[in-house]
Amino acid sequence: MPDTNETQELAISCFCGSCKHTFSVPKSSLPIPLHLCNCDISRRISGTLFTSYITVPADSGKPETTKCTQYHSSDILTRHFCSTCGTHMYLEYHHDGHFEAAAGTLQLDKTDGIVEYVDLMWVEDTKDGGASQFVGRVGDKELKRWAQGSGESKELPYDWKDPSATASSDNSPVRAHCHCNGVEFFVQRPSEKSKLARSGYADLIVPCMDPANEEKVKNKENEAWWLPNPERFLVGLCTCRSCRAALGFDVMSWAFIPKCDVTLDAEGKKPFIESPYWGKIKIYHSSEGVTRSFCGGCGAVVFWDGDEREGLIDVATALLDAPEGTRAESLLCWRTARVSFAEDAVNLGLLAGLETGMKAWAEKNEGRKCVSSGTLAGL
Repeated sequence: MPDTNETQELAISCFCGSCKHTFSVPKSSLPIPLHLCNCDISRRISGTLFTSYITVPADSGKPETTKCTQYHSSDILTRHFCSTCGTHMYLEYHHDGHFEAAAGTLQLDKTDGIVEYVDLMWVEDTKDGGASQFVGRVGDKELKRWAQGSGESKELPYDWKDPSATASSDNSPVRAHCHCNGVEFFVQRPSEKSKLARSGYADLIVPCMDPANEEKVKNKENEAWWLPNPERFLVGLCTCRSCRAALGFDVMSWAFIPKCDVTLDAEGKKPFIESPYWGKIKIYHSSEGVTRSFCGGCGAVVFWDGDEREGLIDVATALLDAPEGTRAESLLCWRTARVSFAEDAVNLGLLAGLETGMKAWAEKNEGRKCVSSGTLAGL
């Protein structure tokens, strides 16, 4: 048995509790360095902007994966996600059989001091820099941006962009899909009918956990907050417990899109359906009135749907395949004044880095339509 004075026990779990594992690491190895991966595969299998994993020591035993779905995302490794709730749990490498666990599955109130985010890799896959421009520093560490693998590829500047990444000139719909293409849909451009949805304010706009906002959050006048300007849908980051547990990673990115603008074909003739959903979509009721959906083939998070909303749904941002890049700036407007449910974040260093980094990005891009002005709801 490991000496508890010299080791730190770490427990991991999916959202529903079907998939669990416990292992120990030497305290001398803390904090464990983590990379934020921006590669196409990571984004398409998760639905979020970047992923990160912790190596599971070989002497802790092989994790139990019978309640996981396996997905062979490449010749290098197999991914495992919970078959019930969709939480991404493990990477299993083919060359030596070692496992890595998704960092967001750690069962800790806070992970600062346990893990340390050190850099961003595979930034070139984003075309526009993606989330690497949202977080430049965590704690006292400046994060390097690597074109491909960490420390073994070209280091990229903050404002790197692929010269070929340009927005469509005809305002055509944007295709969205997971890695295995078991889920595919299209997001049409906003129109007058996009205003017809009804919803209270998202926590991204009005902090709903603050008792002082109890009435304001109801949005009685039904301000179309999901349309910060006539040409774009609102998008932001979330660090709530439920999103972290369902995803398996610390940060989720959601775009708020009326269901009338989500179609199954590019022409917009096949409307959004949910009874039942289409393709390989599976659902998990994470709480009363909330339905989360994910691809049963590769595990990608797809939608968050709440009964209290009428005609509005959260779409996993990283599934969008916009020609200009991961941030889909011709379709989305990024809310940078707040990270949603910041009070639930378990890594305060990463949270602070995102809060500071997104505001800096907004200042650098002030006046562009892809940046939220911060005037919604008087905030």
